Amino acid sequence: MEPHCFFAHIAFAIDARAPVTPQATANLLIEINDAALRSGGKEKHLKVSALRESQKVELAGKIAKTAARDYLKSQREFRKFPVQRFVDFNLTGTPTYISIRPPPAKILPNDSKVWRLAESESDQLRSQPLSSPSSK
Repeated sequence: MEPHCFFAHIAFAIDARAPVTPQATANLLIEINDAALRSGGKEKHLKVSALRESQKVELAGKIAKTAARDYLKSQREFRKFPVQRFVDFNLTGTPTYISIRPPPAKILPNDSKVWRLAESESDQLRSQPLSSPSSK
């Protein structure tokens, strides 16, 4: 079976009550392969081979969201933001460049693989404190 790949765009904020203006964002590519799917099925007491394809995709999506959260918890730069929201989370086709991509940023115990995608300049600026004019 071909792995399921998901794209996740996550926004981070300090205050959940404030208007939705993210102070930082992250883009992730998460791959759920057969081993990760079987592991997730085992945790939920499901026999993956008996699931329909749509049920496998649904299970893979749940595993991918958990993988994204686990990855983000391990990143010091996001720990200061108590609020995180999935702005975009979609199943993607397996990228054709998959064989030449860099090693994953993190491989989780269930074999889920997470890549942090390149940030745009504005994303990088949002996650860094602004310098004050007096500090120049």
